[in-house]
Amino acid sequence: MKHVSKSSVLAPTFEPFEPRILLSTHTFLQSLQDGIGGVDGLNQAYSLDISPDGRNVYVAAYADKSVAVFSRDAASGLLTYQQVLKDGVGGVDGLNSASIVKVSPDGLSVYVTGQGDNAIAAFSRDTTTGLLTYRQVLKDGVGGVDGLYIAYGLAISPDGANVYVTGGYDNAIAMFSRNSATSQLSYMGLLRNGVGGFTPGRTVWPGRQPGRSECLYHLRQRRLGGHLLPQHL
Repeated sequence: MKHVSKSSVLAPTFEPFEPRILLSTHTFLQSLQDGIGGVDGLNQAYSLDISPDGRNVYVAAYADKSVAVFSRDAASGLLTYQQVLKDGVGGVDGLNSASIVKVSPDGLSVYVTGQGDNAIAAFSRDTTTGLLTYRQVLKDGVGGVDGLYIAYGLAISPDGANVYVTGGYDNAIAMFSRNSATSQLSYMGLLRNGVGGFTPGRTVWPGRQPGRSECLYHLRQRRLGGHLLPQHL
């Protein structure tokens, strides 16, 4: 039933407020902990990603300097520990203070940023088993690579052709092209704050106090070559 305001017959109508209680439908399934039941590579687990086919979960662990691999049961959602790759073990490099892990859109590669190594590590993924094989590390200041000092943020373009990494202390975004056959990356260049027209745009957000502002960027991916072009909003 709709009610009419007493102050004016022309006032808008409104529906009576009926409070509702929303009940969560989530059900606890499982807990996997570092050092229990043979599980390894979860000490200070920092981030995770799920393979596009839903068969595996990958976890980057800061203190373990590692990436852990789990298989996933699609019916139950339960995980089974499979593998861990650690920095300095078996030739693996680039996982010191492992932070962000991402699986490529085609499911063939996994990439991890290592803050302590100022690096990005590349792995190939077996699409049948989900297991990883170490392929490459790219480090800040090595082989002409720049922009990875305190490497943290990591993104892969939807077409899988490019990988982008933020270097916190470099104030930069490093750009890489990706070889889907080998999972290896090639350095393309970087965008650094205040260099080449990449300068913070200032915009005041609604509700903020006068004088307090944030930086807002829009980065457009060029279709040819995967380079990023800064544009102010």
